[in-house]
Amino acid sequence: MSSGRVPAGLLGLETAVRDAARAVLGDAPLATGALTRAIVDRSQLYTSDRDRLAAPRDPDGDLAARAAFFTIADAMKIALPLAELTRRGALPARPLRVLDVGAGCGAMSLGLVTQLGDRELSITAIDRDARALEIAKRALAACSTATVTVRTADATRAELPAADLVVMGTVLNELSPDAALALVARAFAATADDGALIAIEPALRETSRNLHAIRDAMLGNGAHVFAPCTRRCTPCTALVDPSDWCHEDRPLELPPVTRELARLTHLRDSGMKFSYLVLRKQPLDLVEAGSSAWRAVSAPFIEKGKRELIGCSEQGRITLRLMKRHRSEGNRDFERADRGDVIVTPEPPNDKRLELTGDLVVERI
Repeated sequence: MSSGRVPAGLLGLETAVRDAARAVLGDAPLATGALTRAIVDRSQLYTSDRDRLAAPRDPDGDLAARAAFFTIADAMKIALPLAELTRRGALPARPLRVLDVGAGCGAMSLGLVTQLGDRELSITAIDRDARALEIAKRALAACSTATVTVRTADATRAELPAADLVVMGTVLNELSPDAALALVARAFAATADDGALIAIEPALRETSRNLHAIRDAMLGNGAHVFAPCTRRCTPCTALVDPSDWCHEDRPLELPPVTRELARLTHLRDSGMKFSYLVLRKQPLDLVEAGSSAWRAVSAPFIEKGKRELIGCSEQGRITLRLMKRHRSEGNRDFERADRGDVIVTPEPPNDKRLELTGDLVVERI
């Protein structure tokens, strides 16, 4: 007999979220015209009218936009930090207790179940918006076997239960810097010794730089930064220049209805842009020690005869350069490297640039 559960891929996630939103909000806010207007309005709140984030003009339309577009478009952002944690065996093997702080419509938890659907998960989702939590609970029930508990509360003041994995998606940017740091510190305190905390934020300069500042502060409070950094010390190199920030830009093929909404609104049609931070209590490096590991923090710069990337590591931020005349099988991985990849070389640079010579073996992760 069928359980009525939809597949936990991105297409199944889209179906589950839209059905859940319809059950909570009805059909009218999900009609294409109304929904596209609400999506555009929500995007303006995120980018240029942030003072209205907590008080949208049309609460039903805004919730429909958050659920039926942004939740689906944002859910897979968590795949990157989860893959990095899994690759290094940095998540406990036991059934995972998950805490979703400021869960909203459940984007982080929904992305989580698509990636860890074979794991036994118990999810506690906390948010001040009861209707958003109802959408999250219904959608998670439709596309996963996770045990889900929802709590309507202000995450900045709510008691946070112990968890093996804490996730926070697009939450910190709605708080003052001091309140954001305090929330991360409390959530980190609730994280198991062998667990992890994942925070994901918009790729805007201000929101990303605030996350970088939290990184530095948490390092000072005894946390270990697992990702995205291969740099274990302070300061974050992106904070040196006031115009700089570090973010991801990853390709993503959206499911059909969400893809059409992206086309109509001219939003999110080229992939996922975001900043993220993964903290652990037990030290573990993203890449094993003994090599120079560089996170590519720029897109490739390709000119006649050379290819360059900006890399960040324990040694700081420098240019990695491969001249065409030095191409070899050993450094072929560098030609495939892009923003966000980790590039491993056997030796540090002598100056502000690392020349990849033909005899240098390069690994791309």
